[in-house]
Amino acid sequence: MNTQKRVFNKLFKEEKTELSTQKVELGLVDDFTKVFEKAVNLDSSIGNTLISALSKAEGKYKSVISDYENAIKLGDKATESAKELGIDLPTTFKNKIASSKAGVKEARTLIGKINQLYSAF
Repeated sequence: MNTQKRVFNKLFKEEKTELSTQKVELGLVDDFTKVFEKAVNLDSSIGNTLISALSKAEGKYKSVISDYENAIKLGDKATESAKELGIDLPTTFKNKIASSKAGVKEARTLIGKINQLYSAF
């Protein structure tokens, strides 16, 4: 009988300990869930904001490329006309044509980088 009482006492005590542990664990799970959901929502919001900004930047870079290409065409025509007339265009003008060509390359590179960032999402 004595042994049986000890066994029941130990079993009974362990159950009480387990119940209090379960309450603490459930509280931790609720805390974790709240923090996790907050992080996921913030992460999603950041991603959406970034994608929107990248999309706008891509559109603007495409517009910049178009403007630079138009400037290059006009600059080339001006260069041809100046040659026909036998005059030399100012160096600053020639530099602007070269800058336009470099601008097109850089804008295309940046659009490529933006597309790489898209793939991260």
